[in-house]
Amino acid sequence: MNYFYIISDTTDPYWNLAMEEALFEYADEETTILFLWQNDHTIVIGRNQDAYIECKVDQFLADGGQLARRRSGGGAVYHDLGNLNFSIICLEAAAKKTEYQQLVAKTLEYFGLEVLFNGRNDLLVFDKKFSGNAFYTNGRILCQHGTILVNTDIKKMDCYLTPNEEKLNRNYVKSVASRVVNLSSFSPELTVEKIQQAMIYTAKAKVLQAKLDKKKVNTLLTFYKGEKWIFQGISDQIIAAKNM
Repeated sequence: MNYFYIISDTTDPYWNLAMEEALFEYADEETTILFLWQNDHTIVIGRNQDAYIECKVDQFLADGGQLARRRSGGGAVYHDLGNLNFSIICLEAAAKKTEYQQLVAKTLEYFGLEVLFNGRNDLLVFDKKFSGNAFYTNGRILCQHGTILVNTDIKKMDCYLTPNEEKLNRNYVKSVASRVVNLSSFSPELTVEKIQQAMIYTAKAKVLQAKLDKKKVNTLLTFYKGEKWIFQGISDQIIAAKNM
């Protein structure tokens, strides 16, 4: 199995989600895609979440934030330029060979950090979460994607996200901020760029040379930007009020 990587040149969450899905067509028996990307001042919610339950939507949008919904399940996440997003796209049958946990753990060994997997969807350093993941599939191709907190503004994250108390109680914490940590807290010289390069090196990945189908990406972009998708499950009255 060979890794081929592509680094996004935009921080637009809708474009990046569209690009991620468009990359499905390049994964095959010999090719696993490593897609590295960032979103600026963005909240991405899971496929089945209600945005107004998971975050302070109106305040966040008023503060210039962008709200997006991904294909995968899981919880709401805050992205800024101190966070690195990664996507591993491969044949579903080959997923065990490309488990994201192994790739991230081996990457961080270069920086002297030992990573633990909590058995759910989180990666930990010293019992603090720095990475969460989710996945989705089209029945043939699987995408495992996740976040890596390097130097994220955790105060903003804590301000905008509103996870339910049951989830916080389950993790014995009082807030999002008390549960997560930036990797730069343990290794101040760490940057997003350094982790990007270390992941590429660890995966022995080569640059993806395929020519992207821009028409397909633009079709997916329209879908991901659409309020019908972002606010699915929320009444038309709320959407109308938001637009007033």
